[in-house]
Formats: sequence, structure tokens, C-alpha cells
Amino acid sequence: PPTARSIALLLASTPTIQDAQPGVLHQLLEFSHRYTSQVLSDALVYAEHAGRAGKIEMEDVVLAIQARVGWEFGGRVPKEYTLSLAAQTNAIPLPSVPEVFGVRLPS
Repeated sequence: PPTARSIALLLASTPTIQDAQPGVLHQLLEFSHRYTSQVLSDALVYAEHAGRAGKIEMEDVVLAIQARVGWEFGGRVPKEYTLSLAAQTNAIPLPSVPEVFGVRLPS
């Protein structure tokens, strides 16, 4: 398909990519198909909400992409934030282990 050819040319033109396995092309095709269909599905929901059932406009697609970028392609969580959460969690002492533990069975 033309999309596969475009992705293959894009991979070939990227100087940092020396070699790619054939499966990479299929994965990128799957990702692009899934992402596009989900964006268009979201845009259809936005169009229906705006009273234009069945008619997607460019603004609906832009809104769907912007909504996805926030949670789908989010950056890494800062190390300082993770360390502060760890410090809060580790500040709470663990309960002491009782002298007798486990299930008490009759003799």
C-alpha cells in the first residue's frame, strides 16, 4: 500500500536509523491505522456533540488530536516528583511483626 511505501521511505531517509527489521514497518502501519481511526472516532463524537452528526470538520480533528496528545504522548514523570512520593510513602512506618504470627491452629 502507498502508506507502507511512505513509512519505508521515511525510515530510509532518517540518518539515525541504520537498519530496521521488516516487522517494524508492520508495527508502524498498525500504529498509524489505530491512531488515525481513534482520532477520527473522537472527532465524530465531537461533531455530534456540536450538532453536526455525521459531518466532521477540521476543528473536530484538531480537538481530538489535542485531547490525545495530553495523555497518550505525555512525557516522563520528573525524578524529583517520584522521589517526593517515595519519601512520603516511606515516612509511614510499617506495622510491627507480632511475636505470634500466622493462623493459630488448635493443638
